[in-house]
Parts: sequence; structure tokens; C-alpha cells
Amino acid sequence: MPHKRAKRSVREKERLEKGHDLAPGKSSLTKEAIPKSAARVLNALKIREEFRAKKRQLEDSGDQGDRKRQKVDSKRKQGKGKTPGILPGESLQHYNKRVEDSMRPVVREAMKTSLATIRSAKKQELEEKVAKKSGSEQKVRQNDPSSVEHSPPLSASKHAGKAKEFQTLSSSAPKRLNDIVQAPPDIIRLKNATRRTGGESAGGAIGSKRDGILSMAQKQMMETERAKAIARYRELKAAKRKDGDAGERVSVEDD
Repeated sequence: MPHKRAKRSVREKERLEKGHDLAPGKSSLTKEAIPKSAARVLNALKIREEFRAKKRQLEDSGDQGDRKRQKVDSKRKQGKGKTPGILPGESLQHYNKRVEDSMRPVVREAMKTSLATIRSAKKQELEEKVAKKSGSEQKVRQNDPSSVEHSPPLSASKHAGKAKEFQTLSSSAPKRLNDIVQAPPDIIRLKNATRRTGGESAGGAIGSKRDGILSMAQKQMMETERAKAIARYRELKAAKRKDGDAGERVSVEDD
């Protein structure tokens, strides 16, 4: 059976046929792609030496420009002639990030140029509109000379003719902050006040005068009612006193 282990004799025979110290085959681990993180650790010494060599070269040349710009320019020059492709041992996430980083400056430059062209186009349109408007106004003024003499200024506002301060009354008396009023104000009746209120008729005037005034019959009725109330109160008072005196007498007799 293929899934069973062969006998020892069979295994020794195969080992003798193959021999010793053979080269690794296609399925060996040495030929597999190394992950990026592992390659960074294994090649740390080489990367450090390359960085130091670049640093010495920059110091010897005496160029003190922006290093970031130099790196970006070198990356752009390297990436112009090459198409981005996935590297051996590189994950898809790192590949996407590398492609985005390489395309970002190109997209940014394209956006800047498009915004600049839009701004210049808008500015040119505004200048053309202003030029057309000023040319039409000059033509109208040349054709109509009276408009030049009587036309109001363009910069005049709509509130130019209105008063900017409150009106003040001239009086001989001095004005102070804590003035005290010495007399009530005089109320002047208008001639047409009765027409507005609708009290021009005699009945309306009489009714307005009689509001709040009692007649003689009403006064007499109120006097009689008052006398009745007083008499009733006195009767109740006298009855209470009689009841009190009777109670006291009964208590004394019981004692």
C-alpha cells in the first residue's frame, strides 16, 4: 500500500541506489520565496552599509538640499521607465501600497494643473465680462450727452438721501440726565376723534358720560338692602347673646 511505510530492506536498497550528498531537488525550502519581513532581518547588515555609503556620498558632495525631495526625485526617475510589478516574496497589500505611492505624485500634479486652468479660465471670463460692460456703458454715454450731465454717480448708495441722525428739538431749558417732570402732558383732542370711534350720535355720547354713575332708584334700593342686612345682623347677634345667657343660668342652677 502506498500510504504504508516500506520495509527496512526496501528503504536501504533505495538509499543505496540514490547515493549520498546529492544536490537539493525542486521541492527544497531553499528555492522558496522568502517573506519580506524575514528578508529585511536577514539583509539588515547589507541595508545598513548601503545607507551609510549614501550618507557619506552626500556629505562629500556638500549638497545640503532637502533629502526627502532627492529621494522622491530618484524614485520618480527609477519608476518612469519601469512598469510596477509584484516582486518575489511581496504580499498583495504591500504591492498595492507601492503602486499607490508611485502614482500619488502624478495624480497630485494633475489635480494642481487642472485647478490652475479652471482658475485662469474663470478669471479670464470675469475680465471679459467687465470689459464688455465698460465698453457698452461708454458707448451709451457717448450717444446720449444729457445722461452724462444728469446721471447720478455709480458709487452713491440707496441710503444717501436719508437722515443719519435723530431729529433734535431746540429748547431754552437745559437738558439734564435726571430731569423730573413737573406736570402731566397736555392731551389735545383731534377734531375727527368722534368719527373714528363712532360716538358721534347723542345716545352714544350720553351713554359714555353715564358710565359708572348710579341713578336715584338704584341708590334707594341699595340703602334699603343695607338697612335689611344691618337689621338681620343685629337680630343674629341678639339671639346668640340670649343663647349664651340661658346656658350660663342652667350651669349655675346645676351647681
